[in-house]
Amino acid sequence: MAENAPGAPGPGSLGVIVTVLDDPRLERTLESLLAQTRRPEEIFVADGGNSPVIAEICARFTGRDPRIRRVAAPGTIAESRNVAIGVVDSELVAFLDTDEVAPPEWLERLTAPFSDPTVGFVGGPTPAMAGTARNVAARYYDAYLRRFYDRVASRDPHALPMGNSAWRTRIFRELGLLDLSVSGYGSEDQEMALRALRAGWRGVYVPTAPVEHDFSDLGWWSLFRKQRRYGHGGYVIWRRTGSTYEASVDRVLPYAVLPLLGVVGLLFLPFTELRWVGAALCLVGFGGLAILAAVLTVEGRREDATYPGYRYRAVEIWRRWATLLGAIDGAVAPPPRSATSPLEPRR
Repeated sequence: MAENAPGAPGPGSLGVIVTVLDDPRLERTLESLLAQTRRPEEIFVADGGNSPVIAEICARFTGRDPRIRRVAAPGTIAESRNVAIGVVDSELVAFLDTDEVAPPEWLERLTAPFSDPTVGFVGGPTPAMAGTARNVAARYYDAYLRRFYDRVASRDPHALPMGNSAWRTRIFRELGLLDLSVSGYGSEDQEMALRALRAGWRGVYVPTAPVEHDFSDLGWWSLFRKQRRYGHGGYVIWRRTGSTYEASVDRVLPYAVLPLLGVVGLLFLPFTELRWVGAALCLVGFGGLAILAAVLTVEGRREDATYPGYRYRAVEIWRRWATLLGAIDGAVAPPPRSATSPLEPRR
């Protein structure tokens, strides 16, 4: 294929990978890609399932625009992305998920930093789609993520999630594909970014390239499960690389110690000789949690104008418990061996 042939992928060319698992919201995501001001040369739907609905959506969109191709890619998100990366023929590859919708300027803004040859990957924020944060947990998590991108991901680019990111394809050819040993915990993007950074590439946060994230399926327990997975994966990555971006002892200690004191106090209450000790521990533990919740609420209200929903910051206690439980899972589980593989050169 000639690099500069009309309509052919060449230097500066762009492919997009959309991961899907039996999610009909794919249709909305593809519509947003067809409306981009920066037209991608390739759009691959990495289909991790076998739903006839998804096959029908893909066939219909391919009929409208031959740039769209469905790629059978069963497995986890990381496995699906690895399969799709293998068929990308462009210099740059962007990643989007089916619960995300891209504004028309998304790709144009997201890929702008690649004019600097030292930039290896970029990422933008994922604020909640209007009207989809329907409960307190979802509203807080939306505010938390907005603040997270501004305060953490902008400083530590390895914290950028792969959904709403773009990469130089050569990174996967030189450093290997996503590590499947941590893919079940949503940490393969963090591990990949660390590999790229340590190889000398730069990562850039692009605040002007947001995608709208559908939070309609996010509730208290789904948030807990999500954060538990992230905690597990984050611990594994920290144990393997020594790198983290948010957790520290002083930040997590109150969330761990206070409930532990309260639970121990409850265990002491049935014993007459230890009842006063149990009562004291309950007072310190559960009373301390109440004070912590009040302090978090006050602090959250101060930033609520900038990050709407942050006034519910007491939900952070729930999120931290999930993260701690995930980290414990990671600590007691046998350390997984790295499972990366090189990207075979295209023929």
